[in-house]
Amino acid sequence: MDGVHVGDCWAAAKSGRCRFASREQVVEALRHGVVACVHCRPDTALGLMDNP
Repeated sequence: MDGVHVGDCWAAAKSGRCRFASREQVVEALRHGVVACVHCRPDTALGLMDNP
């Protein structure tokens, strides 16, 4: 996984390489350093605290 997106993110749709993941999988990926998309901000959408 090279990034995490919200389901309706235009950047994810444009790449064509994305697949759906459960909330738990996304949270785990973010906690392990997988980058959150700067456009759709899945970390914010999930209510996770983000360091500016």
